[in-house]
Amino acid sequence: MGRVADIGSLARFARAVDTERKNFIKGVLLGTVLGVLLQLGGYLLTRGARTEFGWVMFIVVPFVSGFAVAAVVRRPKRILACCLTGGIITFSIMLFTGWEGIICCAMSLPLVAVGVAIGAFIGYQVRGRVIDKLPAPGKTTIVLLLICPFLIAAADRVERPYRAVRQHEMFTTETTIMASAERTWDLVAQMHKLDGPRPFLLRAGLPTPTRCELDHAGVGGRRVCYFDSGIIAQEVTDWRRPSFMGLRVTESTLPGRHWLTFIDASYELSAVGTQTRVVRHTTIGTRLYPRWYWRPFERWGVTSEHEFVFSNLHRWTETQ
Repeated sequence: MGRVADIGSLARFARAVDTERKNFIKGVLLGTVLGVLLQLGGYLLTRGARTEFGWVMFIVVPFVSGFAVAAVVRRPKRILACCLTGGIITFSIMLFTGWEGIICCAMSLPLVAVGVAIGAFIGYQVRGRVIDKLPAPGKTTIVLLLICPFLIAAADRVERPYRAVRQHEMFTTETTIMASAERTWDLVAQMHKLDGPRPFLLRAGLPTPTRCELDHAGVGGRRVCYFDSGIIAQEVTDWRRPSFMGLRVTESTLPGRHWLTFIDASYELSAVGTQTRVVRHTTIGTRLYPRWYWRPFERWGVTSEHEFVFSNLHRWTETQ
């Protein structure tokens, strides 16, 4: 009899494990689908035909997604699995459709992950302390899920005028070249071949300049910088050889979303003994918020291109 009882207990345990496994899979599937729908829906809603992203995209949408998943799935392990799986699927869709690039996805990941985590934590607490104690928790959950898209849409409507304002940012780097100011000026004005080791962001996918051509020296000249994926055309607005060159960007065919645009650039040259100090300024226009988060990444991207150009200047002068 003891052995029969043991076998019966094992059978019940096996059925319980199987049921738990099936419930886990169902819960993860449901939560993942819900999370992906809210994240992609929120992305497409805020993206539209516009060229800016803000708090709604990077904070509100992830928060609402995490909150909804936690309110439906309930169990902590399942919530974690849903959030991770949903995030992977969402970013994969954005990459494979070409909606966003790998660098944009990688840079936004920490901000999105924090929003999802906070939303999931609050959703879990609300579910356990409020919803489950109501007379009809199921109906309450459905109402909450129906409210989520409207909450995102309302937040987007409120934020839209603020994030449409283009902010200007200037980034500056400098280096010292082992050549006279006259020689350095010639190298800066026309860069016949840019190559060599690239900084990390350029290797990861940011456009890499390959050469710059100037049709004539002086104010009004057209300087075109060719990249591996497009061009940036500039008009010379200030020409003080060999000390200062001002440039205004007139055209850009670089790929990607145009929440960031190049406005102008300049080179300052000053003699330091037999060497030349080169200071480069680049001004961008950006509609990406929150600024405290994105400014360091924008600086990193712009100064990486500066670094690549400077490395070529050093190589050219050292070789000669």
